Amino acid sequence: MTLRRARADDAPRLAALARWVWLDSYATDGVELRFLAYLDETFTPAVFERAINDPLQALWLLEEGAALQGFAQAQRGAPAPVSTGSEVELTRLYVAPPCTGRGLGARLLQAARETWPGEGLWLSVWVGNEGALRFYAREGGRHMGQTQFMLDGQAIANEVIAFP
Repeated sequence: MTLRRARADDAPRLAALARWVWLDSYATDGVELRFLAYLDETFTPAVFERAINDPLQALWLLEEGAALQGFAQAQRGAPAPVSTGSEVELTRLYVAPPCTGRGLGARLLQAARETWPGEGLWLSVWVGNEGALRFYAREGGRHMGQTQFMLDGQAIANEVIAFP
């Protein structure tokens, strides 16, 4: 298992893994038409390549051989929607569904937390993603309040979690 910073040539695999994990996590009743625009705007190789080249972002990935198994994406200078004391947002921590339960998420979270030493980290999680909420609590995350994620004009409740 290799943990490393993402490179531009990783962008297509990151986009594919992101779509897979997002649909597995959020399309709990099947794929709705309203998901398509979000997926096409958010999870493309070009979007990931821009993030990889952005000095205010860090993307860490875990791979075994040629298989990408998970990634974490953090962004510096992202104020939280509630007071957390941090401006580093963990925008994504995605692990391929068959690879969960093996400690990959904890390794990726640790890498993201160490990217900008001395700065805390915050994130938001859909209130219905019970597995993620348990994971972040187990890793020492503190519930700080709620925010909303907008998807196709619909507000979706998210928990804000912070790590010192």
